[in-house]
Amino acid sequence: MHRFTSRVGLCALIVWGAVTACGDSVDQAQPSRGQQEETAPSSGEASPDRAVVWANDYCGAISELVRSVSEMPIIDPSSPRRASETSGELLEVMVGGLDRTLDRLDSLGAPPVEGAERVRRDAVATYTDIREHARAALEELHGAEGAEASRDAVSSVRKPLDDLGGVDLLAGLDTVPALREASKQAPACRMLTDEDPKPRIDSPGS
Repeated sequence: MHRFTSRVGLCALIVWGAVTACGDSVDQAQPSRGQQEETAPSSGEASPDRAVVWANDYCGAISELVRSVSEMPIIDPSSPRRASETSGELLEVMVGGLDRTLDRLDSLGAPPVEGAERVRRDAVATYTDIREHARAALEELHGAEGAEASRDAVSSVRKPLDDLGGVDLLAGLDTVPALREASKQAPACRMLTDEDPKPRIDSPGS
């Protein structure tokens, strides 16, 4: 599997520590949303170059999220106020990265092979769902009044972090043989896998 490095797991673990130091944690889950209908390519096969370009653009979109993860601040559990402030900063960076990833996924070119649109659509659904969780947690943080509400709001940050930690970044490409091979030649995909063949974000307990 191709996942992120351990930074999100570290952030989620600090969320857990911050909440348990101040009170009980509460996880918030929200339903996922469906996405766009399948658009089949004009033919079952495409030139290797088309597949490589498409895979490279796909991985470029994912790289926006990877970049945002590397820029996420660590949550400061020294006090409820600092935990809330730094949790909000983390979520803002996370949402920004998800926004950029989704924008680029939405602007991908025509699917070069059968199954490519399904890969794109599934990725859009996954990242949209995580973004909604992150936005909901951010709204809860901004609206929290009082120590107990702040503790609950900080605990809700763990949900989108855990969701992101469970994402297999290139799983979709791996399900389509032509895209799997193309990803081996695409520079943006190789940047995701060359340093670590199984990049991931580890959630606590994984």
